[in-house]
Amino acid sequence: MTKTRKSRVVHNWNCDQPPSSSMAGRPRTPSNFFKIILPSTIQDMKLRIPEKFVKEYGGELSTVTTLTVPNGDIWQVGLEKSDMNILFCDGWRDLVEYYSICYWYFLVFRYEGNSNFYVHIFDKTATEIQYPPSKYSKLEDQVDIIDLDDTNTSSHDMLNENEMSNSVELPTKHKEVREKLVGKKISGMSSKGKLMMSRGRERAIQAARMLKPKNASFVGIMLPSYYMYLPGEFSMNIGQNQIVTLQTPDGKQWCVWCCYYKPPSLTMRMGKGWTAFSRDNNLEEGDVCVFEVIMRKPVVLSVKIFHVVDHQSSD
Repeated sequence: MTKTRKSRVVHNWNCDQPPSSSMAGRPRTPSNFFKIILPSTIQDMKLRIPEKFVKEYGGELSTVTTLTVPNGDIWQVGLEKSDMNILFCDGWRDLVEYYSICYWYFLVFRYEGNSNFYVHIFDKTATEIQYPPSKYSKLEDQVDIIDLDDTNTSSHDMLNENEMSNSVELPTKHKEVREKLVGKKISGMSSKGKLMMSRGRERAIQAARMLKPKNASFVGIMLPSYYMYLPGEFSMNIGQNQIVTLQTPDGKQWCVWCCYYKPPSLTMRMGKGWTAFSRDNNLEEGDVCVFEVIMRKPVVLSVKIFHVVDHQSSD
């Protein structure tokens, strides 16, 4: 890849765990708590949730939470549960290191339900830190957004006029795959190199066009990102947050966590496990992947990869 990918490590998923029945019908009012970062917190790279909060809401917390910071970045963090102790664990180190959180920092958590927290970070001067530009608040800065639709698609799922002007239609047997070619400009590369990569990507797309998937499918183009985003209509084939299996033509398989991005959006994204898949398959910026549903219970997606480097030429 042209940029280093960070993994949001999450273990012990429980993708089918519903909220506690005790919460059913109860109006959601945000609940706040704060934590002071102690030296032991930095050493252990775990953060304990207050016991009073655990008594009230612990039963509805899944083993994976999302932490959203004011700049819009979203972090998936695993929870470690033991009796009345619940700690942020897997993925917590990534957040701490990214925002350079030190001991005596002060974090304020606002719980919004469904294992979602908003977090404000204050430094040793008791003032909120300056957050770096968001990686995720603008998807068009880092990923290709791909929309899968047919003639019966409702209007709210259709691309708007601006999106249509940047779209390439990739026909399949039953569906029309619409692909929004947007993203970061390629930097650190000569004009000739950029031209070759652009030509390579176009040729990779042309090669992908030759496929005629028989089942629901979509096309994704690799850009610097921690995730692969799934278009709304294709996400209906996944249905719920769960682990899906990606299978390449040689029969090798990878398990990837797939979840909805900022509900009630219909867009899903592949998170934990996607880094391993992209690394093992030598995916680089501009490479084209064709995803097709080949099994629904459990969900298995076949992935055919078209590498830009295989389609570049200097002519």
